Amino acid sequence: MTQTAWVLSLTQFYLGLGFLLFFLALELGLAWVLFVLRLRASRGAAALLAYRFWVRIYALALIIGFAASLPLLLQMGTLWPEFMDRAGEVVGPLLGMAVLTAFVFKSCFLGAMLYGQRTLSDRAHTTVVGMVALGTSLTAWWIVVLLAWLQWPVGASLTEDHYQIVSWTALLGGAAPALFGVLVSGGLMLAATLMLSITAQRTRSRPSDEGDRAVFAGGAWLVLAALVLQVGLAAWLGSQLLPVQPARVAAVVPQWHSGPPEPLSLLAWLDVQASRNAWVLTGPALPSGWLPTGAAGDVAAVTLHGLDDLRGMRPPVWLTYASSRLVVLLTGVLAVMALAAWWRGRRLGFEPDSLTPANRIGLQVMAWLALGVQAVGWGHLMVGSLPYAIYGTVTLREIGTVQSPDSLWLILGVQVLVYGALALGFRQLLGHTLRYGVVPVARHRGRA
Repeated sequence: MTQTAWVLSLTQFYLGLGFLLFFLALELGLAWVLFVLRLRASRGAAALLAYRFWVRIYALALIIGFAASLPLLLQMGTLWPEFMDRAGEVVGPLLGMAVLTAFVFKSCFLGAMLYGQRTLSDRAHTTVVGMVALGTSLTAWWIVVLLAWLQWPVGASLTEDHYQIVSWTALLGGAAPALFGVLVSGGLMLAATLMLSITAQRTRSRPSDEGDRAVFAGGAWLVLAALVLQVGLAAWLGSQLLPVQPARVAAVVPQWHSGPPEPLSLLAWLDVQASRNAWVLTGPALPSGWLPTGAAGDVAAVTLHGLDDLRGMRPPVWLTYASSRLVVLLTGVLAVMALAAWWRGRRLGFEPDSLTPANRIGLQVMAWLALGVQAVGWGHLMVGSLPYAIYGTVTLREIGTVQSPDSLWLILGVQVLVYGALALGFRQLLGHTLRYGVVPVARHRGRA
């Protein structure tokens, strides 16, 4: 597999995976928001108004997420033809469970959720919404288990170049719980910032209603809670993965030469060719929970592998290093803006009509920052594990395609156009829903 083919294959796959993860996270966050709104609908009309508007957005995210998943399944066979031969015993059941929960468990209740509100009792419809949220979570869980296993292949043994499952309990553990928590908290963050942004735009040209005020207050609280959760869960994920991924640790520090752990740099300009920092602002020591321990459990006895000893098997140093700093920076800026929005909203009684034009722009910027945090965070996770497809054992070059670079360029161009059209369609349909809101449905035969 040539270097050009490798880069093009990786770009195609990461583009499709990133698109899927964004809409899956948004769908997951909105599903649980809708369930909470439906639970609160019995207490007043505000939550019901909010539910009826946001269930349309959820449906849009679900449809586009489903559309994004199909090319990704095809790419696993076309771009990485040897992958299933190496890990089919692990990957096959996980993908099968994801498909089962998506098409059977979740979809069985989706129609009743979207079209049965006027024919089902409030309790029955609330149960249906909860089952859809649970089905969405289960679908995301199996996908996350697969991604976590690729980062840390526990619960399976490599025998004659084929992985065989040893323990399902271990396989479903590992880094999967922490990574699933990161996805859920990220989805809640995306949902909350989108709620704030859309509410700010809706109330720009018309007075707010009870539903807008309920969404504005809930979104302001939710984004803060989601940020706290994601920071804690990301730290937990780091404590799971970094001790078993020495190359990622070396690139994040950066640790150029093997030896005792170097201090974690706050910011540095890396001279990769000379294997040194051309300029560095030194920071604290790397947390002991993120380091492998010695035979006696002594962190002080740790010797880290240096980047100069990992040539050929190390991740892209600049991308891994910069993405780890960028995600922290974006999270910090988002946290400050979210706290300011919460304080301002609380002082004004969470009344969207009181927002100034600058406030409304700030809420839109928050939505883009939340998207940036998720994109950079997941990008760091994937890039930092290169060149491995299954960390520590199987590289991407071993399982890569034999297609020519010309065909890969063509497919990449088509993929960019398709995903661009899907993103543009989502934006336009979102604008249409924002402009026209919820169209009332006539009652039939006395049903509400």
